[in-house]
Amino acid sequence: MRFSVFTAASALLAASTAVSAASFDVLVGQAGALTYEPSSVIAKAGDIINFKFLSKNHTVTQSTFTSPCVPKPEGVKSGFQAIPAGATGSATWSITVNNDTAPLWFFCGQGPHCKAGMVFAINPNAEKTFEAFKASAAAGGGATSGPNAASAGAAPGSYGTAAGGAPAAGPAAGAANAGAANPSGDAAAAAAGANTAASQGVPDFGTAATPRSLSFGAAAVAVLAGIALL
Repeated sequence: MRFSVFTAASALLAASTAVSAASFDVLVGQAGALTYEPSSVIAKAGDIINFKFLSKNHTVTQSTFTSPCVPKPEGVKSGFQAIPAGATGSATWSITVNNDTAPLWFFCGQGPHCKAGMVFAINPNAEKTFEAFKASAAAGGGATSGPNAASAGAAPGSYGTAAGGAPAAGPAAGAANAGAANPSGDAAAAAAGANTAASQGVPDFGTAATPRSLSFGAAAVAVLAGIALL
């Protein structure tokens, strides 16, 4: 009997924790700008961060404080999320914060966008500030080659060259303190996204196992193939 009471109490506590979780919306590329808006959030374990891609072709790629423009090994990444010009909707990719005791750092893997200041942080603190992270990104962010390197001369908006290295492909889950939070997806839509990515020469949008949420209209999807976005 005591075990049953304890189990019920535990279930009630879990339900209460789930209800108290917050959700944050971060606008990616609003009005065509190379920004995440807001550029940082303070979140708790269990909170969900929804990245809403509004223009061009951006990513949300996890990095580290010391190397803002270099993907973190086994860090989470959205893959490229292309939004056609004139689209009235957005693509959404979400993560759940699993550990709020340390900051999380992110950048856009498109061309030199990181160096241009397109970076984002969850729970920056007094020791590791967002301002210091962004300043480090502007100086090259730890990249030794490619469009974000301090000596790189690639034009803004380029995808990178074979010498510079294109951004890493596809979404991947499995960071120590952040995880993908997209519970369902459409395998057919994912396959279509992969074909579009191939036609643009950019990494694929993901698979049924690592889906993304799409909300722009059918007309926009129809013209997505073959459009190269920056």
